[in-house]
Amino acid sequence: MKKIFKSLLTVITLSLALTSCLKSVNSVVNGENLTASFLQIEFPTPTGTTINSGLQYFGGGALLYPAYHTSDTANFTITLNGPVTLATDLTVTIGPNVGANADNLAGDGIAYSAMPDSLFKLLTPTVVIKAGTRTAKARCVFYPSKISPSNSYMLVLTPSNASGIIISQNFGKLYLHTIGCAIAGSYTWDFWRWNAEVMPAPQPKLGMTLANYPVGNGGSFTNSSIDFLPVNPTSVLVPTGYYVQPNMLISFAGTKVGSLTNLKAAINPSELSGAYTANGITITFAPVITANAAQTQFMIHHTVFNGSAFRDCFDIYTKK
Repeated sequence: MKKIFKSLLTVITLSLALTSCLKSVNSVVNGENLTASFLQIEFPTPTGTTINSGLQYFGGGALLYPAYHTSDTANFTITLNGPVTLATDLTVTIGPNVGANADNLAGDGIAYSAMPDSLFKLLTPTVVIKAGTRTAKARCVFYPSKISPSNSYMLVLTPSNASGIIISQNFGKLYLHTIGCAIAGSYTWDFWRWNAEVMPAPQPKLGMTLANYPVGNGGSFTNSSIDFLPVNPTSVLVPTGYYVQPNMLISFAGTKVGSLTNLKAAINPSELSGAYTANGITITFAPVITANAAQTQFMIHHTVFNGSAFRDCFDIYTKK
């Protein structure tokens, strides 16, 4: 059985432009052009190069945990920026800012609901930045298996303090959010590849029982697990099993499973060049998506030519 979990942190293209004179910093500050201390809340990437807070980095706050996980912990930091460190400890309170849930409405058009406290637990409602230092670590645990994939939730975390240290206008809010989508969630994933332009009968089709599945060529697999990860309320990304497994972009109209219309599938345009074109792969039969009546099972069929041979590919995703 093949288990494939792909990170989709590149789903949303992030703008690197800043809109005020405050500098974006992580943990080392030289004080240049900074005349007063201020606090930032940061949700850094693994390399520590992007702080993922504030509206400039709204996409970096997307919670992309697999839907079947019981719990996942988000680690973030509170950072003191300014020309000097403090001579005494600074206690910082962290809490939800429900009034900021609509801050990005003009950016993505999604009306986020406040995340219920049954879906998360703030493990560090207060942190202490020790005298002479600049950062304190904080944590919040989420319960993905309890989060409805059809709802868009927002948890905005903001620091505060009783010592008069101002909060960054640019990076003083951490927008942790999930994007609701009717077909989002966990699926069983089967993939068949046939080393010819057309796979002979019996070809894979919706509703087949495992005993009747055809035999695929190399690279085929069954009973893997995958998530449909929302891009917005009417589209998701999910890998195809072929080659380097670029994401399929599935789009549709409607909000209720069973009555969705205009289903379409395509190799994610932002990945097509790097995954296929750069490797000499051309699409000879464009992806076509079909669904069962309940819209709980989807099949995407596409054919490619790799420069020397055809590959007829079928991905079937079945809602868990």
